[in-house]
Amino acid sequence: MSNQPPPWPGQQPPAYQQPPAYQRYPGAYGEQYYYAMADQPKPLSIASLVCGIASVIMGWLLVPQVAAIITGHLGLRREPGGRGLSIAGLIMGYLFLLGYGALWLLLLIGLAVFRAETYYSA
Repeated sequence: MSNQPPPWPGQQPPAYQQPPAYQRYPGAYGEQYYYAMADQPKPLSIASLVCGIASVIMGWLLVPQVAAIITGHLGLRREPGGRGLSIAGLIMGYLFLLGYGALWLLLLIGLAVFRAETYYSA
């Protein structure tokens, strides 16, 4: 006995469904497995990001900013998988180069003005 209710008058009873003829089980012989490829290393992109972060602390040297900019542009060209890291390093490198460059420029101008005032007043 089935648990299905009887059909309404004028309706056909449901047709008998046969089970599938053959069912494949995972891991059968001859089945190939496809693995995802490992990510490519991104040393230039990582170096750009690290130099960009280092420019926050050691930015008065102006060396980390230049290194972040150079490695960021090289990383964009050579490593498409590290695009986000390269862009982050480039943004930090350019921003801190502009900021610390302006600071150095104001410092030099201030020193020049200070020397000129002390030279002429003596």
